[in-house]
Amino acid sequence: MKSEWSAKAARTAVRTYAKQGIGEDLALRVYTTRLLGNDPRLVLHGGGNTSVKTVMTDTAGDEVEVLCVKGSGWDMGDIEPPGLPAVRLDAIRKLRKLKRLSDEDMVNVQRGALLDSNSPNPSVETLLHAFLPHKFIDHTHSDAVLSVTDQPNGADICRDIYDDRVALVPYIMPGFDLAQSCARIWERHRDVEGLILLKHGIFTFGETAREAYERMIDLVTVAEKHLAKAKTAQSLARSRLPAKIAAVEDIAPVLRGAVAEATGEDWRRMVLDLRSSADVMKYVSGRDVARYATTGPVTPDHVIRTKPKPLILAAPNANGLAPFATAVKAAVRKYGIDYARYFDRHNKKLKTPKTMLDTMPRVILVPGLGLFGLGKSAKDARIAADLAETTARVVADAENLGVYKCIPEKDIFEIEYWSL
Repeated sequence: MKSEWSAKAARTAVRTYAKQGIGEDLALRVYTTRLLGNDPRLVLHGGGNTSVKTVMTDTAGDEVEVLCVKGSGWDMGDIEPPGLPAVRLDAIRKLRKLKRLSDEDMVNVQRGALLDSNSPNPSVETLLHAFLPHKFIDHTHSDAVLSVTDQPNGADICRDIYDDRVALVPYIMPGFDLAQSCARIWERHRDVEGLILLKHGIFTFGETAREAYERMIDLVTVAEKHLAKAKTAQSLARSRLPAKIAAVEDIAPVLRGAVAEATGEDWRRMVLDLRSSADVMKYVSGRDVARYATTGPVTPDHVIRTKPKPLILAAPNANGLAPFATAVKAAVRKYGIDYARYFDRHNKKLKTPKTMLDTMPRVILVPGLGLFGLGKSAKDARIAADLAETTARVVADAENLGVYKCIPEKDIFEIEYWSL
């Protein structure tokens, strides 16, 4: 990766925000957050967060130490200062001494510690940022890091390529437990430049915005170079396709009809967003697509937009549209049955049962044609397609390196049905 840091742009950001009464720390935090957020190889649709520890003045006129951390509902690519709500550090650092903390209590404490009660909810990873001592902290779901860690031996690979530059954190669901684990691990490895959260992402930190940002770029580049060495390996071998694939304009209406749900006298319909890049075509037409595409999301939070697995169809023969339409309807029904079984399998283990979401797929793979993101709006369909397209690249690189393997199904379910 190439650093996009510009001293001139950084100075401009500081001057511009100073006119709004924003201090240098927060101005630079906004600047580098945008640098990260505008690179889809690092951040996509809410994946990742940033923070800075600084001093602000409260309503009483007292100076207080705060953590300005990415807030809910803000995109890192175009974030503004209000998207990094200030949280009183002393109030949330006290939580470090606890052994347990429910998600609900965590959110309550974080909201109660806001300098401005009208601010958005701080990130679910706020405590992780607070429990680490560094001034600037960056977190992304880097494609390259995911390809390296989404392996049966991901930890071993990271030790080999990073040596002692990073510390490794086993997968733990975001929240209090992850924050505690990261803090304990950092305390045993105080000289590291970052933390690799296996099968999740990467954190980097520094005393300046530039240091934290450029450590991110540098550590991700290490993963990219390692993946590049494996590019000569054979992976995603192509399956045999019909001599003539049906046209998109013939297939899309079939898919939309199959996923439409009757709601009394009306229908609940889905919007489709097609992707057919070279990476996507290689992914959807791979001989082993039924294995690697149904393993699970490349980073846990994707499941919220894509569901645990895509619907995989057979390649549509241009000379067999009627049989294809029949097969699609059957495949959608089976997908719904399988999803309900997945839900029941994990829901029955909960003390407080969840309510099942709809059973329709959010991604459909069509060999020879591409992938479709599905959503109840054009925006939702685009997001699902973006994440699926990223998945295609991450999985291909993971398969080049070894064998793609994400978190277990029970952990996927926890994220999909997480109340936060």
